[in-house]
Order: sequence, then C-alpha cells, then structure tokens
Amino acid sequence: MTSTRTLPDVLANEGIADLTGLWPTETVQGWNDKLDPMFAAIDAEARSYVGADQLVNTGIFAELFSDPVRRLIAGIQPSALLYHCHCYEIAAGQDKSHIHAGKLQGWHKDWDTVQYFTPDYPSYLSLFVLLSPVAGDDGPFEFQPQSASEGLRASAQIVQLVGPVGTAAIWNRSYFHRAAPNRGNVRRRILKISIQPAGLPNDRIGLKEFRDAFANLDDPQLRALVDERRVGTTTPLPDGGDPVEARLFPSSKTNDLGPTAIAYGRIQSISRRLQSLAGVGVITE
Repeated sequence: MTSTRTLPDVLANEGIADLTGLWPTETVQGWNDKLDPMFAAIDAEARSYVGADQLVNTGIFAELFSDPVRRLIAGIQPSALLYHCHCYEIAAGQDKSHIHAGKLQGWHKDWDTVQYFTPDYPSYLSLFVLLSPVAGDDGPFEFQPQSASEGLRASAQIVQLVGPVGTAAIWNRSYFHRAAPNRGNVRRRILKISIQPAGLPNDRIGLKEFRDAFANLDDPQLRALVDERRVGTTTPLPDGGDPVEARLFPSSKTNDLGPTAIAYGRIQSISRRLQSLAGVGVITE
C-alpha cells in the first residue's frame, strides 16, 4: 500500500524515506565516470573524500541539485543550508564500522543535533545516494526507524540501505544509525548531502570547500545552498518548495545488540547529550 504522507511527516516520525529514482541511473553513472580518477588517486586512504568544491568543478554539484531536488529540499526546509556535501569511499575488507566503531558496534546519533532538536520537525537531514552497488556485507547504512526521542533497543527492527547504483534515501540525523562494516572486497562509494535550516548554528558552511564552492558557482539558486551569509537568518531559498509524498523504507532485519550493550549505551548517550548541550564537538561522517 502506497503511503500518502508527506516527507516532513515521515522524516519526523519514522526518520527515513526512499528517494530512489530522483537522480536517473545514467546521471549517477556519469558522476562515477568523473569521480573514478579522483578516487583512484587517493585509494590508499581508509576513508577518502571528494569535497563540495570538487563537485562544483566537475559539474556534479549542478546535476545533483537539479530543479526537482531543490524544490524537494525547499518543501521540507524552506531556508535549507548545506552542512555536508561530499562523496566518499570506505575501504573494503573491514571487520568494524568506520565511525564510532568502539561503541555499540557503531550505532550512534549525530549528537550535534541534540541542542536544537525538535520532535515534530526534521531539522537535521542527510541524503545518501549509492555510487557503488551495496549488499549486506558491503558496509550498508543502517537506521533504526522509531521515535527519535526513544533510545536504541536490543534486536530492534532496522532499515538497511542496500541496492544498485542510484539507490537513495533521506534520513533524520537525530535518529540512531550506523555504517555496517564493509566486509566485501570493493570500496564502498556514496554521495552524502546534509541540510538544516539556515537559522541554526552551522560550523561547517565556513569551511574552505564551501567557500570555494560558493566562489565558483554562478547560478544564484545553487549559491544560496552554500551561502555562509545566510547563517542565523530565515531567508528562504529562491526556489519555492513542493509538497512531496513520502515512500517508506520497510525494515529488513534486526540489529545484533544485546541488553548489556544497550544499558552501557544509555550511559554513554547521557554523557554525549550533556557534552552536546555544553557545546563540546562531536564527530559526524
């Protein structure tokens, strides 16, 4: 049965929705053709990145933020500003998550979202586009779709982002999620965008990669997405937003966490929440 709920509703209450098809497979493969030599030059790194400025210079940024994509974003967050925008690869043959591996098998929230978290509005969102095929052993993104206000649960139902090149999802960074270990024999490649309302603090939009992206863009609609001057304002994006019907992701498996790990995780969560509220920096992917 097809959902008739809107994206903001689903992202606030289930936390994740399917965007597969928003970018045609041929377009995504064209991005890979441009990215292949760039990643080949840095494939000795366990985690290698191509930043927003490089995406602008290759023309990927303009194709990524097409008119339908900009209108979808504005329909969720009218004043959206970028927080992440990069492609990255994760090394193959790993036995642990590449981020937060020492805690709860990598399960975590992005604790920088805690201070201004609102349960009824999805303020902190990321979009993933698979740039390599991902199966269960290839380091899939995993997500617990329940209330963001609830804790991580042992043996809980989770969504696993697997599929061919072009599979895409949008998800709420205030929910529990992780990168499963990439046990496969191919580096996992993914494109990540994170957005948040321009009025919220944004400690990344002033980074050199975003300043250079802004300087090399001519289109005012694209420049607005990386315009540091919009921080602290409610200035809407030039594009009007469209209401978008959500497509839900079905849960496909359960996590492997037991009650002891969950209890320990709750203690850690309280500590991380206090650190976040105090303004102590945390790592995000």
